[in-house]
Amino acid sequence: MNIKQDEPTKKPPWRDSLWVVGLAGQAGLYIALPVVLGLFLGYFIDQLLGTVFLFALMFTMVGFIGGVILIYRWVKNTVQKRLEEMKQDE
Repeated sequence: MNIKQDEPTKKPPWRDSLWVVGLAGQAGLYIALPVVLGLFLGYFIDQLLGTVFLFALMFTMVGFIGGVILIYRWVKNTVQKRLEEMKQDE
């Protein structure tokens, strides 16, 4: 009886799924943190100047745009590194 065994150095298939879930979680933080910081900073400036959510809205939008840019750069670099690691493993 010839039983086919996996190579001992081969990574289990669930690790790739776990990597994607981790990537998505970090991406959520990269969006949420700049937005929340922008909201709080804008609210603080609105309180100082007596305006009604003008700066809160502006800084929230700036935080969102900044978060999207952060995610783009981070995912690009992370996926590129992952692909290089996969090539080296082969």
